[in-house]
Amino acid sequence: MQLGSLYALIALGYTMVYGIIRLINFAHGEVFMVGAFTSYFLFTLAPFALPWALAWSALLAWGVTFVLNLWRGSMRDPLVLAGGGVAFVAFAVALSTSGLNWLAAMLLAMLTTGVLGVVIDRVAYRPLRGAPRISLLITAIAVSFLLQNTGLILFTRNQTPYRPGTSWTEFLQFDVGAGTVYTSRLVFLIPIVTAILVTALTLFVTRTRLGKAMRASAQDAETAQMMGVNVNRVIATTFLLGSMLAAAGGVLWGLNFGSLNQPAVLGILPGIKAFAAAVIGGIGSLPGAVIGGVLLGFLENFVTALFPRTGDFPGLTEYKDTFAFALLIIVLLIRPSGIVGEDLSEKV
Repeated sequence: MQLGSLYALIALGYTMVYGIIRLINFAHGEVFMVGAFTSYFLFTLAPFALPWALAWSALLAWGVTFVLNLWRGSMRDPLVLAGGGVAFVAFAVALSTSGLNWLAAMLLAMLTTGVLGVVIDRVAYRPLRGAPRISLLITAIAVSFLLQNTGLILFTRNQTPYRPGTSWTEFLQFDVGAGTVYTSRLVFLIPIVTAILVTALTLFVTRTRLGKAMRASAQDAETAQMMGVNVNRVIATTFLLGSMLAAAGGVLWGLNFGSLNQPAVLGILPGIKAFAAAVIGGIGSLPGAVIGGVLLGFLENFVTALFPRTGDFPGLTEYKDTFAFALLIIVLLIRPSGIVGEDLSEKV
């Protein structure tokens, strides 16, 4: 469940963006990478002196406020002012403290990565809103390479140990019959955090006015705009939420595996598998992304556990990626719209 939960968190970003603007956001894997490394630096950061912490916090909070202004359309909007105030306090505490715990680092990483998602939409995708779809795809690939190389400059070129001080990475021991079972506490933590975030997202989409606008835009953006929906704000919200979920996935990914690959490759394979999970479940569907992610994670672990390395047999651990994409091909052959996806054939 823990690996499937990670895929589900990343897949939600793919399916939300595709559901609104029909874009396969190839940069989403790199957004996941940024979230993971941001949290790493937050819980390993040496504390700043208070004046410097306040100065940096004011600068970062201004950036958050500026981005929220792009989203809401007014610097006097109460949500923009509240977001800037919360960001200032959060950054001041983080920068003046000798390393945050993993939960505080995850929340701040979600905030900063969510802002990054809004910036990507505003700078790279929004100017091409009326352009052919291939232009958006090429731009997404360019943004992906830009984030990879920026990560190499800002973060590291090596594999990074990811070990925040938490008891959740310790192992538990159970006596079952004549044997003993060992498991990590993360087996329980990762699915619980994923369930909380997915529930919060579902409540936002189904119970709030902005969430209903997202659903209306997914059905027909032009008609929704004619009915008074600010589609640009809806799309910015979609990038904000999808990027925040990807950042949460990056933090849990680091906890689960205990290290992060270099920025150029960290987001590639998880991003591709999460995209495959979204397609398997039915891209554009939130429940589909969760189902596809859990199914993909279960298949990987099931195959490697069913055929382990024994004697001269090398096992199938090295081929687990092959089975994941084989599942994708099988599902597409049987049901091209995915397990719970809708048939989007157009009437002329």
